[in-house]
Order: sequence, then C-alpha cells, then structure tokens
Amino acid sequence: MSDKDLMREYCINDVEVMRAAGRRMRDLTPEEWEEYHLTCRINQRGLPVDVPLCKAAVSRMDRSANEANDVIQKLTGGKMMKHTERKSRDAWLYPKLTPLQIKSITDERTGKRSLDKDRRAILIQTYGIDEDAKELLQAIDDAGSSALKKYAVALHTHIGGRVFNTFQFNGAGTGRFSGRGLQPHNMRRDAYSPEEAEALAQAVIAGEPIENVSNVMARLLRGMLLHEMGIYFVDWSSIEGRVAPWLANSSHGEARLELYRNKMDVYKVTAALMIYKNADYMDRVTPEDRQIGKIAELSLQFGGTKRALQSMAKKFDVHFSDAAAMGHVENWQRTNPWALDSWVAFEEGAKRAVMHPNTDFRVGRCTFRAYQLVEENFSRFLWLQLPSERILAYPMPRYGMVETPWGTSRKASFQTSLTPAKGEPPIRHVLRGSLLFQNATQAVAADCLRESLLCADSEGLDIVGHVHDEIIGLGPREDGERLNNIMLEQPWWADGLPLDTGGVSWGKRYGK
Repeated sequence: MSDKDLMREYCINDVEVMRAAGRRMRDLTPEEWEEYHLTCRINQRGLPVDVPLCKAAVSRMDRSANEANDVIQKLTGGKMMKHTERKSRDAWLYPKLTPLQIKSITDERTGKRSLDKDRRAILIQTYGIDEDAKELLQAIDDAGSSALKKYAVALHTHIGGRVFNTFQFNGAGTGRFSGRGLQPHNMRRDAYSPEEAEALAQAVIAGEPIENVSNVMARLLRGMLLHEMGIYFVDWSSIEGRVAPWLANSSHGEARLELYRNKMDVYKVTAALMIYKNADYMDRVTPEDRQIGKIAELSLQFGGTKRALQSMAKKFDVHFSDAAAMGHVENWQRTNPWALDSWVAFEEGAKRAVMHPNTDFRVGRCTFRAYQLVEENFSRFLWLQLPSERILAYPMPRYGMVETPWGTSRKASFQTSLTPAKGEPPIRHVLRGSLLFQNATQAVAADCLRESLLCADSEGLDIVGHVHDEIIGLGPREDGERLNNIMLEQPWWADGLPLDTGGVSWGKRYGK
C-alpha cells in the first residue's frame, strides 16, 4: 500500500472515530458555543509582546547559563559539568548538608528527596548552610528554569509582535481554560509592577548588569507583554474562597460569606478562630498568626491533610512539624463546619445518584444525576449540574468495592480518560466528596470568568487574555474601569455570591 493510500485510510478512520465520539457526547449548548467562539476571537487577537526584550532576555539567559555552568564545574572540581546532572549534583551536595537540612528536602511519606525550585529556595535561605552548597544551588538557579523558556517561545512564535492561540477552551475537566504555547497561566504571580517592569526591561535591553538574574527574569515574565495604548487587568479577590461556602448553601456557609460581605480580613478571622478560638480576639492576631490563617485557608478548603498544609507553608517559607500541622488542620476543620458538611454531602449525593440512575439528587446548590439508557444496565456518565446549568461529567460511574489508600471499602468511582498500560484494566478514581466539591468550586469560578468575558466582549472591550481569576485587555484605564464594573456584576444564577475585585491595574506592561 502506498503512502498516499495509507494517508487516505488514516483520514477515513479518523473521521469515523470522531463521528462515533460525537454520537456518544452531548452537544454544546448555545451558550457554550458562544464561549468557544469568543475564545477563538481572543486567540486571533493575540498577546502583544516586547520583541526587543525577548531577544535580549534569550541572549542574557544563554550567557547566564554558560557562566553558571562554569561556576558549577569549578566549584565541584569537575564532578558536575552542567546544572542538569542530578546524580552528580546529589553525590557532591548531600554530604555538605546537615541532617536537618536533608530532612527539609525529604518527603516524609515516600522518603524521596527533591531539589525543585521551592526546596532550593528554602535551602539557600537556611541559616548556617555550607557556603559552597549555597553557591552551587544559586548557580543551578542562575542556569535557568522552564519559566524562562517563555521568552524564547515568544521570540520564535510571534507574528508582528503578537503571540496567537495561547488559550484552550475547556482545557480542564471542570471547564477552566488552559494555556498553549506561551502558557500565560504559568507566569510567576510575584511579578513587578508595570513601572518596575519598564525600568528593568530597559536595563535588560541595554545589557546592564543584573544581580540574581534568573529570579529577576522570571519575575519580569509578565512585563514581557507590552502595548503602547496600555494593558489593564482586573482579578477577583478570593474567588474560590467565596464560591465554596456559597455552594454549601448552609447556615454555616452563610456565616462565612458574611465575612466577605462585611469586608473583613478572612485570614485574620481564621487565625483568631484557630488559635484563640474566638473571632473577637482579632486584635491579638500577629502577622505570624495571620500567615497561619492564610496557609490554612489556601490548603485545607478541599480536604487537604497535614501534608497539604506543610506543602503550602513551604511556599511562604514557613515550616510546621507534623504535630503542629495536624493541630492546624483540626482547628481549621473545627472552625469551618460548612466545608466538612459539604465534603460528606457531595460524596453521599454522588453515591446515591450512581445507585439510583436517572434520578436527581440535590446537594447544596448543585445536582447529581447518573445518566443511563433504558436498554442498558450501566450508567454512561455521572452528571454534576452547576448553578449555571452547565454540567461536569464523570464517565462510567460504579458503586462497589474499590481500593483506597486506607484500605478496601465500598465507594462510588469513575473511569478516567487516561490510557492504561497494555493489558491493564481502565484506570478508576474514587469519587471523594472533597474532590467533587473542589471540582464544583473551580467550575463555578470558571463560569464567573466565562460570563464576564462574554459581557466584556459585547461591550466592545479589547480582551486579549485571562489567567485563572483575572482578565487582561488593551486600552486606556477607563476601559479597565468598565471591565472592573462588569466583573462586579452578579451572574443571573449566582444570587447571594459576594463578588469583589482587587481594582484595576494599568500600565504599558502587564504586571501585578
């Protein structure tokens, strides 16, 4: 068979597979088609990038990597030739670390050591670390990171100073968008302000010396986006922290929402409840206490354990012992009964829906329903309907014996779309209540974003991107104010959800 015939056969099979998939999947709603077409328009507008900065950044990072590798070779006596040689790195570095320092980079559950960027940062800042070890870790950072490759991506893919097709509609199962190519969702959040970014960008273009170049260039990534008319962006404040108790639709959830409605510092309130067991003691909350409240809020809302708390704490350069972490988890759960109640209710709702197909089961502000054809004895999907009436899908749900980390038990489970190893059964995951609650919360936050994007587009705003909970547009500050007002509007399905924003950020460069 010729190559032409093989290609023809492949194309025919491809169309047949797509038709079969289409027959089994539900159609998009008119609203979803509108959101999809808006994503296409945003991708066609493109993100404006500073091409001279990208050229200078790529050149700077290449030189920095070569210089860092020279340092690494001299420092290790030739035992390491490049920053990517992990086995040689570990053999040279670990003997120079104390047992406590080794513990800080070791996963207590698996016993495996890691020197990712977060743990390197912790070691570099550790008091009493061996100076040669510290210099090696700094050199590895200076040799570059995956984040810095975005300058090269922008440089090699831009057309006339714009990078196109960077957003993927429904990129995640919850309906959230994901990134492609330039991946704007992965840019550092601790970015410089537009004014700081402008000064640093000019310094990079001019070839001026910069200390800690790897960290500076990573923080400057957002500033790579440049437009003479101005770039504005608006983000929601604690969007998931507001959506989660609203979804619970309970008296405890309403009490949490009142904190947001009254413009209170939720992290301070959480700290007062966790540490002093009384919200009236907020005046006793120190900055360190508030940090504990913030870490707990960010890591425990969806069933996080002490390990989730410890992992989040490391990002803030905070360290908790196992006992302290367990205490914080218990205190947070005690003061947030709406969350525990939601995890239990969502798991029970999913189980009942799987056991009783084609019957609605209301949980909080969501509804579960297992979809089963009359002539079949199995459910094709478990639907989770959101307040917006959009649905999340969990394929091939079952209720029966499953293996969990804590032993065999009867649970509801669903089949993932991941391809198992050859000869292995399909991969299944337990429908945990905390996971379902997290999915619903992220999906509702995505619905807020979708609605605001459609409204902003209909108002004629030049929207060119969005990153999680913020929307990016081009134009004068006044356009940013219009966007801010749009994002403060309550969607038709979100009665009682107290939305708020951080206000408008505007400048020639995208920043914080």
